[in-house]
Amino acid sequence: MFGKLKTIAIALHKDERGDMAQIVLAVALIVIPLMLLLLAFGKQIGEWFNEKNTALSDAERIPEPGQ
Repeated sequence: MFGKLKTIAIALHKDERGDMAQIVLAVALIVIPLMLLLLAFGKQIGEWFNEKNTALSDAERIPEPGQ
């Protein structure tokens, strides 16, 4: 009786089919909020990056030492 219970307990412990579901859930918990943020603020984020890129492009170059 106990031998059979031990065998079942070991088989359940070694069953790794649930690991993939945990990984998918963990990834979904990260990706879904990021997607919502991009949908909500995507245009403003794009404008911010364009402003920073323009500022970097228009900035004067710093001369190298000794010039």
